[in-house]
Amino acid sequence: MKAVSLPALATASWLTISSGCQKGGDASPASDLTSGRLVKVETTLDGTGQNPRPRWRIDVAPLSLAGYQGTLYQQVKTFSLPATADYQVGQTITFQYQLVPYAQQTPWKTGYEWNAVPAMPPGATALPEITLIDTYK
Repeated sequence: MKAVSLPALATASWLTISSGCQKGGDASPASDLTSGRLVKVETTLDGTGQNPRPRWRIDVAPLSLAGYQGTLYQQVKTFSLPATADYQVGQTITFQYQLVPYAQQTPWKTGYEWNAVPAMPPGATALPEITLIDTYK
């Protein structure tokens, strides 16, 4: 029992410490609310062309977040909003978010993004990804 609880306690402690520590220029607020307008919902697929998953684009202007190679974007993508009648394109929502490091972003893409040759439109996959912690309408 102690062998199981010790790693769990260590993990919980690490999560508490890491979420409580923020650098001065961190773009991932834990308690600040941000507003954004829902721009588009897209159906994305995994690398095998299966397992569809909704991906939202959110306009967070005047806020800018770093995407691919540090380029700043005023739109972000998220997989943490459901594609339901509760959320509509054009709607403004208020939320807390966590920025996903570029190397750890969700690999799902639209069919066009998977098949685009040679390059995709600007911002198609380069947008920064965020995980929504809390949302308010």
